[in-house]
Amino acid sequence: MLAVSTVLAAAATPSVPLAAQQVDSARAGVRPPARPAVALPSDSVKPPISPKRAFLYSFLVPGYGQSVLDRPIAGAFFFGAEVTWVALATKSAFDLRYARAHERDSVIVTYQFNSDGTVKLDSLGNPAVSTFAPNRYARERVAARRKHLEDYYALLIATHLLAGAEAFVAAQLWDLPTRVSIKALPFGAALAATVRW
Repeated sequence: MLAVSTVLAAAATPSVPLAAQQVDSARAGVRPPARPAVALPSDSVKPPISPKRAFLYSFLVPGYGQSVLDRPIAGAFFFGAEVTWVALATKSAFDLRYARAHERDSVIVTYQFNSDGTVKLDSLGNPAVSTFAPNRYARERVAARRKHLEDYYALLIATHLLAGAEAFVAAQLWDLPTRVSIKALPFGAALAATVRW
């Protein structure tokens, strides 16, 4: 009895289309409404600066391009190398100036003595020198210190070039961490790479 009254009540209600219902487009020959265009994620993430600009930043100030690319360890390494080479080049330049200033120095070996054993004085009242020992290593020392300074200049130039090249490559491979990662699998860790075709 209850089932019959339910069927009669359902038949008596007027049919109203609901908002979620759609006409079957295949049977009715009606095209469905066009869906709004959704922006697909790009294949790669753009770096904050272009590779050329990254090279220029790190070539001028080693470590600056790396800091803009959010690579603080590499940036600190190049900046630390730059500071170290500048400090050592400054010390080598001081050593070279000192060696050049004393290049013609000599060492007193003996003084002149009077017959009573006292040191003979010259016309200015200074002890009279008998013999000098020349500074035999002066030229070699100046040449060696010049080479030290040139080595630190070469290291400075190499640091600028390497920092620029590293920043250039880092900007080119900016999206690599999004496509290469380490994943935990049931049998252990694995290196996974996403390749788009």
